[in-house]
Amino acid sequence: MIPQSCLLIETKKFPILPGEDQEITNERMYGKALCLYLQSELPRAGIDVSSFCNEDWGWWVDVKHGAFTMGLCIYADPAALKDPEQYALLPSIHYGKKWSWSKFRKIDVSSDVLELIDVVERVLRSDKEIRSITRHDDYPF
Repeated sequence: MIPQSCLLIETKKFPILPGEDQEITNERMYGKALCLYLQSELPRAGIDVSSFCNEDWGWWVDVKHGAFTMGLCIYADPAALKDPEQYALLPSIHYGKKWSWSKFRKIDVSSDVLELIDVVERVLRSDKEIRSITRHDDYPF
């Protein structure tokens, strides 16, 4: 993972939504309320959110900042027995260098990933209902 690219948030703001149990693939991998929140709030900070969907491991949010695109992977606390109060947000790009077919070499995208995560963190920090936000080098659960 790119160091400090993972966010862990603690809040009661994103409960399980009605019908969400029928949408998820893996038990207790909630996060639809957080996806809806990000879809609403991130465009105000210059990040386009074209879509989000449930995956077998959690939730995926398509994000674009300038010309850079990636996914945000959303994981609920797997130990939560009811409404999760912790969520992990990880970039879909795990390594700082990525192959570019147009340049026919590996290019460093770590600064693009971290810049996008910085914006997401600022948006989350501006919300007083989110009581804690910490950065991690890898999946925090």
